Amino acid sequence: DLVNCGLTRPAIEAGASKPFVAAGLKVSTNADEDTYVHVSTMTSVMPTGMCISRYDWSIYSMTDATLSYQRAPVLAQVLLARKGGLTGSLPATHGADVIKGIEDGLTQIATIIRGANR
Repeated sequence: DLVNCGLTRPAIEAGASKPFVAAGLKVSTNADEDTYVHVSTMTSVMPTGMCISRYDWSIYSMTDATLSYQRAPVLAQVLLARKGGLTGSLPATHGADVIKGIEDGLTQIATIIRGANR
């Protein structure tokens, strides 16, 4: 249903990368980095032809953490931010609507990161 509703993996990856590139940050797609963005989408087509998508993005980082029951630190995954949305529209505009929702939330995070790095 993703492709029928105007969504493709390259379009979603480009939409998720765009805010970070615009903020002057280095972006690597499908890389093994300590900090990364995970995007998920679920799309259904209604009998009327309308597309409905639930999209979520999460930003994770890896860090060393010492747990109360251990002496040595372990590598732990930490959730830094998360946001999602739901949109419904006709196939002609649906892909753009989902990408805009993803970009809007990630732009907020990219702006915070850019400000912290000044």
